[in-house]
Amino acid sequence: MRAYNAHVWWTLPGIVLLATSCASVPADIEPPKISIANIAPKDFSLFEQRFDVQLRIQNPNDKELGINGLRCDIELNDKEFGNGMSGNHVKVPRFGSEVVNVEVITGLGSFLRQVQDLGGAAGSKFRYRLKGTAFVDSPSSFKLPFDEKGEVDLPLGPAPEK
Repeated sequence: MRAYNAHVWWTLPGIVLLATSCASVPADIEPPKISIANIAPKDFSLFEQRFDVQLRIQNPNDKELGINGLRCDIELNDKEFGNGMSGNHVKVPRFGSEVVNVEVITGLGSFLRQVQDLGGAAGSKFRYRLKGTAFVDSPSSFKLPFDEKGEVDLPLGPAPEK
């Protein structure tokens, strides 16, 4: 019994440290809305395809949000498409929006499923689901999960002007 109690006392400080190091979203911060602004093909090889994806971040808060990175997973028409990351720093003004560029990578299987769904229907819309984490560094430092749904028009083309 004594060995068990000693083990609990050694692990308790670690648990407390871990719990306090994970900053939570401040109560006065509303999550931003993140949507796909554009998807453009970047580089294609047999086993991997890369796309430039522009994500629009809308800030509903009365204070600027500084975002120093994000990672995301994208589904198109309820099927896995790819995942991406960006280490770009962007300041989203209060009640404003900004676009961040993310490189999204797909595998051959995901890409072929999407091409099969496309079936020559140029001009159609794809449903998407965008989920991931934004890393906020101001007004304080915390992780902000997001899970958004929407539609994106095809054909996929060059990025719109910012």
